[in-house]
Amino acid sequence: MTSPIILFCLGLFLIIKGGDYFTDSSINIARISNLPEVFIGATIVSIATTTPEAIVSITASFKNYTEMSIGNAIGSIICNTGLVLGITNIIRPSKVKGKFIKLKSLTLIIFTFIFFILSVDRLIDNINAGLLLLLVLVYIVFDSLVIKHKKTQSIKNYYTPISRKEYTKIFLLFVVGIMGISIGSNLLINNGIIIAKFIGVPEAVISLTFIALGTSLPELTTAITAIKKGHPSLSVGNIIGANILNLSLVLGAAGLINPLNITEQNIYLDFPVFFIMISILSLSCIIKGKINKIIGALLFIIYIIYLITLYFFYMV
Repeated sequence: MTSPIILFCLGLFLIIKGGDYFTDSSINIARISNLPEVFIGATIVSIATTTPEAIVSITASFKNYTEMSIGNAIGSIICNTGLVLGITNIIRPSKVKGKFIKLKSLTLIIFTFIFFILSVDRLIDNINAGLLLLLVLVYIVFDSLVIKHKKTQSIKNYYTPISRKEYTKIFLLFVVGIMGISIGSNLLINNGIIIAKFIGVPEAVISLTFIALGTSLPELTTAITAIKKGHPSLSVGNIIGANILNLSLVLGAAGLINPLNITEQNIYLDFPVFFIMISILSLSCIIKGKINKIIGALLFIIYIIYLITLYFFYMV
């Protein structure tokens, strides 16, 4: 049992250091390009921090554990929104004003409704998966247009001079950060499951909560590091972008490999909680342009109630 504990701690260390490097380099990318932090968070950072979810769900689908694929993706969205944004905005509220974040929040709501429509027959087959991946293409095109617009604005404002050496340093930190987060997440998940089984936690609870928590650690690490460095809007953009990619890229890729079966628990527990959280998050960004401590506390409370309900669902 000593070996899994050591590897678990190593994974935690890699995630923390990787998150530190990753956030620093992301902030520098925002500074160099003159793009808003929330935009960088919702594009570059969210794509990178969603990598663990994609790897786990695709691998699970290959092994025909399709319920785990859905549980990981939806569980990660719930964890991202309830735990990560909940805790970070209790610590430090985020101001997310601007058209971009409102459009991103609206995109998340639209993608959520599309996913629910595709889930009506309780199966994400190859055609549905293809449609979800098509949404990824729409998302990328949308981001590309925004990047083009923002760059045009940036040229009008000012340019931040930077040496080739500093460019290389930022790029290396970005890559090392991603690698640290990805490797650390895998170590934490694999050895965390071994430890959880050893102390008697049911496998169903592990797959729906622990794995989802493990794959959401990059988002949590990035959010906490961003807050420490005084950039809370980076984490909000990151979570919204990661949630969009979990719905489209992660579930689309996993469903293309094997049809994904949607359980009654997904319909009656996971999806409603996920929808409530997404609605609170998106409407806060669209209407108020901020996530205050009350909203953060509400999201966190919903997450805790969800975990308690899930535990009793399997234990009773």
